[in-house]
Order: sequence, then C-alpha cells, then structure tokens
Amino acid sequence: MKEPLRIFVAGPYCPYGETPHNAIRVAQINVDAAITVANEIHDRGHYAFVPHLTHYLHAHPSCSHDRYDWYYHYDNSFLDLWANALFFLRESPGANKELERAIKRGLTIYRQIDDVPYL
Repeated sequence: MKEPLRIFVAGPYCPYGETPHNAIRVAQINVDAAITVANEIHDRGHYAFVPHLTHYLHAHPSCSHDRYDWYYHYDNSFLDLWANALFFLRESPGANKELERAIKRGLTIYRQIDDVPYL
C-alpha cells in the first residue's frame, strides 16, 4: 500500500484592508476554505495540516497577546519537518512565502484538488 501524503494547506488567512467588524468574517471564510480542502484531502486518503486552525488558538479568551511571529514559526515547522507536499489555495503574502519555501524544499505542489491522487 502507498503511504499517505502529508499535505500542508497554504492560503490566505489575514483579512488585510478589512474593517474590524468585517475582518472576523473574512478570516472565517478563509479558515472554512482551508478546512474544506483539508477534508477533501482526507477523503483521498492523505493527511492535511491546516495552519488556519491557529485562528481558534488566537481567538480563544486564554490567548493574552499577539503571537504572530510564534504562529509563523509554528506553521513553518510543519512545512519544513512534516510536509511532503503543499496545496496552494490562492495567493496571499503568507501563502506565497509558504509556496516559495515548499518549492525550495522540492515538495510536490498541488493547486487543484483533482490533482491530489486517491490512495
């Protein structure tokens, strides 16, 4: 049996340029898009890492301060040490950096769910 791929999901999270009122909605739309792709990846027999889920760590009342740099390093640790593929949802400053990092590491890059093989 083939081994499942470990796919890092890269896509926009931060709602740049939004009003504070609308920013949370845009962030949730971006999180939902990443979760949808992750579930499709799981349905194909692979594992997906969704960095967007740190949204819930950040939004939780126990989060006492902004950990932007920590989240960046946290996400990159999975990209560098765990992932053997990357799914690129669409452009954003962060997703573009993750794509560049994955390309430098020689990871397989997916841009369409139909390109992710079934096990």
